[in-house]
Amino acid sequence: MIDDDAWTALRTTADIATNDGHIGTSRVVYIGGDLWLDGPAGDPVARGLAGNPAAPLDVLLRLLDDHAEAVPAAFRRRADLPPAVVAAAMCHPLARVRGALAANRHVDPAFRLRLLDDPELRVFELVREDPDLALPARAFMPYLNWLVEQVRRDLMPPAELRGEVIEMAVRDRRAVRVVATHPEPLVRVIAVELLGGLDETSRKKLRQALLHDDVPEVRAATAHFYAERERVQEPADLPVNGYAYRGLLSDLRLSPALIEHVLAADDGREGADAMATNPNLPPAVVEALFNHPSADVRRSLAQREDLTGSQLARLTADPDASVRTAVSVHPALTEQERAAIDIDVTTAPWNPWIGLCWHVRGRLLPEPLPPPAESVRLASSVNPLLRRRAAVDPRLPAEIVTALSDDPDPGVRALLAHHHPAAPPELLLRVFLEYEYGRCDRGRLLALPNFPTVALARFADDQDPAVRRLVARDPQADPALVDRLTHDPDTAVRRAMAACPQLPVDRIVDLLDDAELAEPAARNPALPVDVMRERLASSPPSQGKR
Repeated sequence: MIDDDAWTALRTTADIATNDGHIGTSRVVYIGGDLWLDGPAGDPVARGLAGNPAAPLDVLLRLLDDHAEAVPAAFRRRADLPPAVVAAAMCHPLARVRGALAANRHVDPAFRLRLLDDPELRVFELVREDPDLALPARAFMPYLNWLVEQVRRDLMPPAELRGEVIEMAVRDRRAVRVVATHPEPLVRVIAVELLGGLDETSRKKLRQALLHDDVPEVRAATAHFYAERERVQEPADLPVNGYAYRGLLSDLRLSPALIEHVLAADDGREGADAMATNPNLPPAVVEALFNHPSADVRRSLAQREDLTGSQLARLTADPDASVRTAVSVHPALTEQERAAIDIDVTTAPWNPWIGLCWHVRGRLLPEPLPPPAESVRLASSVNPLLRRRAAVDPRLPAEIVTALSDDPDPGVRALLAHHHPAAPPELLLRVFLEYEYGRCDRGRLLALPNFPTVALARFADDQDPAVRRLVARDPQADPALVDRLTHDPDTAVRRAMAACPQLPVDRIVDLLDDAELAEPAARNPALPVDVMRERLASSPPSQGKR
């Protein structure tokens, strides 16, 4: 383990596609910083021992007794907390200790869900912040009930209630079902606006429930919402909000007056480009947009599925590289036609297929995977953006993985390395070293089980500090070399070497008195257990016994 890495590998979620064809939750998750849990509180040696995988049970329990303020940063990351430690931490009087369990995605969900009843609000929030945890309704009910009470006491107008509920559901889609089934009609009436964030089955089920709600106002509001979506929109219907404005233009039926209004008052960046993707747009208007001066508009046209052959030809010859690149992935083109298009992949817009490795940080709705045969077909495309789409499919067979591992496009290699559970070690190392495709966080690769450990000591003198840190992962690294790197000019390298098991034991013990490196040295699994116990025995408790 390299000290201070921000990624962890979960043991309980799937690496591969789920049965419904969606990409499964990655086993490797990002552990973001938390000022409340990660503050440098307490003795640095105690903080390090709390994260030492070789620390025995008695040491961990003593830390909880005498140095509890030092354990949260490590306990919220550890995958190997003994059951006795979890039990003790669950009922610990220090809220930050309980918060560490609430945030630890390795801890049994049943234990963490019990912390939804914790008296400390921050502990409750840490449980709810896990996007993969199946939360019960009580995770959202207290706040919703509080909002309702504010309205009943005339301390909040209904319009503000609506805004608060929508904001909560946008932040966390798991709240939508709770909103739609809340006992208070004032809350349920808002739910129809939130159903778009759900999968199709859930959306249809809740829509029917709202349309047949026991309360007439809920039924009427739901019916009105859908009637409005079917109505032809006029200029007066344009909202002020940017997202709602663009959503109306891209999805709903537009009157000729509204279309004329947008074209007359817009330069393409705030309306016409959204309108260009609208499937209800009259063909004559679509044709006219091909002459629009804004490349944003013409690039949006490339997303339309109903383009004619002549329209596709115009876009493939567009003077703007971003337009040519956008249309180059259109499904109606042949591979021969794609090969003839002059593209620039650096102009490709961000999206879940060809952009950032979205699964590592954000919680977007997962993109449905195409049939396996389609991914195999895309893997041999002349277009690197289509090969990138194939590279994110964890079901690709071994021979395709081998071929894409040496793809000339760095984006293909990086996406394959991050998404495929059988990505070979040499590919993971190559992607880490090259780091050409910066839209993927290379630090995540270090947590993948296939990342190599052999022969990493050869990078001891690399110019990149992140590469020099790899030496700490090499079980055959020369102890003298590791010792030398504890004096490296880069702080992260020094910390990684202080935690490296290949560091001579006497040097590890010496570093326990080093103000900068005491914590990673105490985290070193090669630190003798008797030294751990001696240091705790000689260190005065900073907190009384429980």
